[in-house]
Amino acid sequence: MKSSSHRKAMQSIGSVIGNATRLEGTLHVDESIRIDGKLEGNLEQPDGESRWILIGPTGEVHGDIRAQNVSIAGKVIGNIIASESIELIDGCEVRGDITHKSITVEPGASVHGQLIARDGADGGADGEAAAKQLIAAARSNT
Repeated sequence: MKSSSHRKAMQSIGSVIGNATRLEGTLHVDESIRIDGKLEGNLEQPDGESRWILIGPTGEVHGDIRAQNVSIAGKVIGNIIASESIELIDGCEVRGDITHKSITVEPGASVHGQLIARDGADGGADGEAAAKQLIAAARSNT
């Protein structure tokens, strides 16, 4: 079952990467985007008015994601830093650490990594720096 914020975000998508598309390199987006294809590289989105990164059921990202809101129904191999919220939809797979202000995890979602809760009062840059330090420390301990 898809959450209400996921359905709402679907109505305001600015760009779609189709399931027959494969991109390499860092992708910078200033709007909501849906990925049904494959991205081999990082995905960066500055905070804005209710911006979302949606990874559809056939979508794959092999790289880090830094965005305001993220909804994953497909596969992500990399770390995710969401300044606001993240939704993990039934059937998704995440292999990496997730830093978030709020998180929704549906039954059937798979996470192989750490969930790092971020206090909204600490400010964006400080929270991201702390998240990077935690991720680096976790990597050095493995």
